[in-house]
Amino acid sequence: MRLLVISDIHSNFEALKALDRIVQYDEVIFLGDAVNYGPQPIETLQWIKDNVKYRTMGNHDNAVLNGVEPKCSPKTVDIALYTMENITGRLLDRASKDILNTFKIRTEIELDGFRLLMMHGSPYDNLFGYTYGKEMERIGEDPDLMKFSKIMLGHTHFPSLYNSRIINPGSCGMPRDGNPNPSYLIMDMAKDILEFRRFKYENEKVKQLLKELVPDKDILEKLLPYYG
Repeated sequence: MRLLVISDIHSNFEALKALDRIVQYDEVIFLGDAVNYGPQPIETLQWIKDNVKYRTMGNHDNAVLNGVEPKCSPKTVDIALYTMENITGRLLDRASKDILNTFKIRTEIELDGFRLLMMHGSPYDNLFGYTYGKEMERIGEDPDLMKFSKIMLGHTHFPSLYNSRIINPGSCGMPRDGNPNPSYLIMDMAKDILEFRRFKYENEKVKQLLKELVPDKDILEKLLPYYG
């Protein structure tokens, strides 16, 4: 089986379309944050409904669905709250929220001989935990988590791998690691091979859509650099 693992799309449907054209997969694992920041939440959620079997709830998905704050980093909190109110909140219809309601906070599955654990943040804080270096070591050495072949998470927008077991595919729609090209991961389950990849897409179209939706120049100046 060939798994496509993605996270943090953030309503960037142009990136998602480009990815779908270039990659072959049997199943998709999505690790959270389908919405917010970007201009096309409805299209993004419809793609997830049509293509993704394993759907994880992110902090922004939870915020939009339940009308609470996303508790994101201080660097992005102003644009998160602005887009949540003025883009995502205005565009999403009931059918789209019903799709969000199918996302799971935490998933454990057996797939092709692998025992997989999925969440958005960390095993210790499913929605909001940030998993970087030391936290990855902690997870990797936790005896209660040794039963899992792979632990998959997102939230940081940084692709990362620890001991070939703890996996973050990075962001498929809003990278924050200095590379404007979105990232994803392919897992060949028959060979137990993990491959991180980047790709290009029509980022200028996303920028134009944001310019049409965001009259606030200060917010726009903070948003646009994430799209190259």
